[in-house]
Amino acid sequence: MTRTTRTKPTFSLCLLVALAAMAGAAQAKARPEIMGVALEMSREAAQARLKAIGQLEKDDRRGQEVWAIKDPRFSHLLVGYDADHRVRYVTAIARTDGPRMRYQEVADLKSAQKLNSQGNYRFTWEIPERRGQFAFVIIAHGRDPNFLDSYSIKKIEEKDVD
Repeated sequence: MTRTTRTKPTFSLCLLVALAAMAGAAQAKARPEIMGVALEMSREAAQARLKAIGQLEKDDRRGQEVWAIKDPRFSHLLVGYDADHRVRYVTAIARTDGPRMRYQEVADLKSAQKLNSQGNYRFTWEIPERRGQFAFVIIAHGRDPNFLDSYSIKKIEEKDVD
């Protein structure tokens, strides 16, 4: 009987540690990229990645491209470039006829600024500069309280902070 009593706490502790690890792994980590297109990436590198996953539909003179992509959840990526031809922002547009993406898959909802205005949901994460990485913002929004219609990442420029 003593042996069984000793193994129960050990088993319970192992189970608790495993569950905590799985819960931590389930939380999405805010990243400055969408589908391999990262902020600050050169235009050439971004276009190489985009050509691998889709097709250019529109190239705007103001430095924005619209790409139709082959993905079950997203139909398009909008990519904007700065004056140095580096990725300034990326927006993913959800498919209306595919599997849906939950807001919590973008980043941890506990750290988001939340706004619900007449059935329009918006979650915003401001990621501060750290260890040599630039500051950026993530915005996810949609008409459903659980599933997004689109989400964007954008580098925060010093002039945006004023």
